[in-house]
Amino acid sequence: MKRVLSVLLALLMTAAVFTMTACSESKENADTTPAETEGTPDAVPGAEAETEPEETEESFDPGLPAKDFGGRTFTFFTKNHSSWSDWKESSIWTEGIVGEILNDTVYERNDVISEQYNVVFAEYAPNSGSFVSEAEAAVRSGDATYDVLMPPLNNAGALLKRGFLVDVTTLDHLNIEANWWDQRANADLSIGHKLYTLSGDLSTLNNDATWCTMINLQLIDDFGLDKPYVYVKNDEWNFDTYKKMCETASVDLDGDGDFDSDDSIANLTQNENATAMLVTFGYHLIEKDENDLPFFSLDTSERVDSILRDISTFMNDKKLSLNYHQYGSLGYHLLTTKMFQENHGLFWITNMQMVIRLREMETDFGIAPCPKYDEQQKDYQNVVWFVGSYATVPISAQSPDESAFLLEALAAKSRELLRPAYYEVALSKKYLRDKESVEMLDLVIDNRAYELEHVFSFGASSAVETIVLSGSDPASMLARNKKLINKQIDKALEDLEIER
Repeated sequence: MKRVLSVLLALLMTAAVFTMTACSESKENADTTPAETEGTPDAVPGAEAETEPEETEESFDPGLPAKDFGGRTFTFFTKNHSSWSDWKESSIWTEGIVGEILNDTVYERNDVISEQYNVVFAEYAPNSGSFVSEAEAAVRSGDATYDVLMPPLNNAGALLKRGFLVDVTTLDHLNIEANWWDQRANADLSIGHKLYTLSGDLSTLNNDATWCTMINLQLIDDFGLDKPYVYVKNDEWNFDTYKKMCETASVDLDGDGDFDSDDSIANLTQNENATAMLVTFGYHLIEKDENDLPFFSLDTSERVDSILRDISTFMNDKKLSLNYHQYGSLGYHLLTTKMFQENHGLFWITNMQMVIRLREMETDFGIAPCPKYDEQQKDYQNVVWFVGSYATVPISAQSPDESAFLLEALAAKSRELLRPAYYEVALSKKYLRDKESVEMLDLVIDNRAYELEHVFSFGASSAVETIVLSGSDPASMLARNKKLINKQIDKALEDLEIER
């Protein structure tokens, strides 16, 4: 432990400014924008010295037996390729120490486990467009090169439908109830009590993919508004509060009588928020019954009908909301990023990775969880978008149980080393500007929600998005799509050989 801490302290003292650049995503993760955050009072991104994370009483011992892998190579198949842009995987493997905190912590974690179990870690990263096809070719041919696949959630679904992934609940040495695995992901993404994907401390990318509310603190002051932190503290951070704040913070800057990208728009948004906000307001696109089997029920709820109407009215009100997808080549998140940076947007409900992308922003900004719908909603619910990275074991792996063994070892060590580096240092010490945002980060991360719809593409997402963006009648649109959605659910269960 002392050796690990001394190495980590050295890394922290020499770490360079964490750089991540935004650019367009690939076809498989196109039109997606998720993010996550942390910070310190009056901080300027990257300006203050990084400090060693505090030790805790938490145990990081996975309880694995002594084992010698004989120096064999253990290979991860990931999307650590430039074509994935902001959503490339960078927390699984690295060549060596470069003086950047996250990179160097990944190296240290792997080095410790490599030495402990006499194993060599390697990574293969195909072009993003070929992730599924290359993984499929390897599995079909019986190629045992890849011990773990780390696809985004939609790619995991494509592989799962083909029967290429192992149910991790059947593997030895893997304790999916350990705190280094996300228990909400286990609950939300299991199907028929089987689980094929794991989210947790092994990779930081799902943290980046978590939805939150970005807050322009300068505009909060300019308009004389209370910071959302006050409403969170009083359990009043809900949709009505959010809308009322937005109604006072849009300005027709060019005086032409229209509200568009040349003006200051209170609510910056995107197509994904049509479904993300429904999840935020306490619902899943696809629910599960007492047997852990998926079913579609959005069409049966009057409350869902009201929520979808409210979201649609709000997102389509051009005075209050600007959807970057409606701006063609000027759209994508670069437009709203620019507006937010230039103080032309009060709020932006989007992914936590925006905290890192906005590291050069001069104006102070903060984060909060996504608002609840109303006082009836008990807990916050921040959706994790599918563009992250999930640990899966292919049926062609040399030894699925050995894959599970090393995943458990790496995940436990990630909880000890990588999580503090990401959570306490790279985010809170470098990017967030106020102590309240650091406190808000816990509410974002601790109240995450994952979607089976993102795995299987049953059709619920497209139906909800159509309702919200077009202003369609929720009841009729959902009823129209219900038969097809149920057919897709039945097909998925058939593919997985799960009986209802």
